[in-house]
Amino acid sequence: MVIFVDMRFLGKCLLLCCTLWVVGAAMAAGDPPKKPVRDPYEMSQYVRFSDTTEFQIDSFFRRMYRWGIFNGTYLFHKNDSLCFGAMGYATFSQLDSLKPADLFQLASVSKTFTGMAMMLLVQDGYLKLSDSVHWYIPELTRRNLSLQNLISHSSGLPDYFYFNMKAWENPKDHLTNDDVVQLLNAQPVNHFAKPGRYDYCNSNYALLALIVERQTGIDFREFVKLRIMNPSGMKYSHLANFDTLGLVNYTVQGYDKKRVFADNIFNGAMGDKGVYSNVFEMLAMDRMLRTDFLLHPDTKNQMVAPQTVVSADAFYANGWRVKWINGQKWAFHNGWWKGFRTYYWRCLDEDKCFVVLTNNVQGPFLRTIDMVGLLK
Repeated sequence: MVIFVDMRFLGKCLLLCCTLWVVGAAMAAGDPPKKPVRDPYEMSQYVRFSDTTEFQIDSFFRRMYRWGIFNGTYLFHKNDSLCFGAMGYATFSQLDSLKPADLFQLASVSKTFTGMAMMLLVQDGYLKLSDSVHWYIPELTRRNLSLQNLISHSSGLPDYFYFNMKAWENPKDHLTNDDVVQLLNAQPVNHFAKPGRYDYCNSNYALLALIVERQTGIDFREFVKLRIMNPSGMKYSHLANFDTLGLVNYTVQGYDKKRVFADNIFNGAMGDKGVYSNVFEMLAMDRMLRTDFLLHPDTKNQMVAPQTVVSADAFYANGWRVKWINGQKWAFHNGWWKGFRTYYWRCLDEDKCFVVLTNNVQGPFLRTIDMVGLLK
């Protein structure tokens, strides 16, 4: 009697079993660490900036607030110095004043978490960025794509925000990442570009989050919480699930010229957006990334190595944008989603970073070069 075995299926099963075993063993062994390096809310570990620098930071945001461009929270850190604050309202209808610890939708800054999740799997040996996307999402009809194409925005895929939703086979309150794949398969051929050139696309990161889930057997929200947020001491940060906790229940709402944004179907997909955090806990992630506790030095270097050219002086790496300013390398990401504009900038050549979170789109983006200059 001869028994035929589908080796591809068997390989996937073995890989999933190994992944679950290693992740479970790592957590049981305390790697990644269960305790944060620092408590993000313990302010005694920091000192004040000089009076001049504090005045410059405060004046900048007061000016932006008066002009109607800024309504939100901010934090600036350099070495052991810290300055933070909040201006404006969490909800304009109730005139609830913002507090520095309030959680904001990070919008596309969430992509840094997806990038780190992928780099953890690379570091643990479960995949390579040169792998074919089709190995992990075999139902995707688009071929000849690598994970590197997705993570560096060079896939040529269309953005799911602009799909014709008539092709959605199972409509519901919120789109899922599996739905993104189904809708991608339904798009006309002329909506796809040739892979290889930079073309920022949220579909890329929705697919990456799905791949993390399939490779680990763990819900992407839980994976990010267990492997990134908890070790970094990010107590309240999380990936939103609006099916279990509705958008209206969040303290901070997103606005366009003080008109609130309602929930929408795209809020269900994750990986490209959806993380909620605050300025203190984003600083905690910066502190963790400055150690080798979570990601090894080679992995961190790979994460911020330029992959695609965005402009004459800017690049997209693996989950992060990269540029050099006055000879210093900065890894950063900005975001914009339904009233929230966010800025997360980390200097890699000096111990300094800033986090700015806003919830009322009115006027232009804040000038990041001006904010970089506040940390001279």
